[in-house]
Amino acid sequence: MPHDPIFEKVLFSESSFVIKEEHFTQFEIPWHVHPEFELTFISQGRGKFNVGDYIADFQGQNLIMLGPNLPHSWDGPKESDSEVLAKQIVIQFPFDFLGTGFFENSAFRRIDDLLKRSYRGILFHDVKIQKVTKMIQGIMHMNEFERIMELLNVLHILAHSKQYNELSSIGYSRHLNKSESARLNAIYGFILDNFTTHLDLNTMASYASMTPQAFSRYFRERTRRTFISFLNEVRIGYACRLLSEKSMSISQICYESGYSNLSNFNRQFKKIKSMTPSQYARGFD
Repeated sequence: MPHDPIFEKVLFSESSFVIKEEHFTQFEIPWHVHPEFELTFISQGRGKFNVGDYIADFQGQNLIMLGPNLPHSWDGPKESDSEVLAKQIVIQFPFDFLGTGFFENSAFRRIDDLLKRSYRGILFHDVKIQKVTKMIQGIMHMNEFERIMELLNVLHILAHSKQYNELSSIGYSRHLNKSESARLNAIYGFILDNFTTHLDLNTMASYASMTPQAFSRYFRERTRRTFISFLNEVRIGYACRLLSEKSMSISQICYESGYSNLSNFNRQFKKIKSMTPSQYARGFD
């Protein structure tokens, strides 16, 4: 995998979005990035996902949505040159493919929220996904008008799905979900602006005009994690981005990510990513 993601130029021709079916004898899609949203249905294949700082094995059918400029790659086994090992359908579209401000209409509020969540990558596992994947396969055989309407139907269903995982950490993507309350979003913003400094519970409580105890309770109730846990996730996500760029040593990245102690950095990294920083970095050699 290269140190920097390859830039993919998506060609739209006369269509408002791209849809393509791909078959692979070797399921190897390199580490790359593009400014369009992407919805990918993997109908066959196995290997390893890499989405931002998220790494996991996959097998069988998977439905993934990716926001703009989120680096990603699929890495499958190199078994045979003669048989199809993997199949996928990929849909790529810019935010304004239906016109500027289209998704700001209240009727499309849920879809707008889905698009914003996808900046971190989304893996769906809802029971309704089987219906969605059949719809995606059907889009391949429709005219331009029907394709647009069916894609909106697909996005509408996905926007209402409650069974999904957000993949890349907020520290890697540095993208805020605007559907959060203004107060919590301001707290997120403050953390993202200051996580490389000495940031503790007292500082956050002061920023939020609360006592430390009240802030701790408020943050846990709304995020289902402690402030320290969230701070570590942000810092480690940022460290993963620096590790993928291969421009700093691990000790430099430790301090650049807001840690003052290398052993604590290593401990938190392994706790969150289930591997050491050096093991993670080797994935980009």
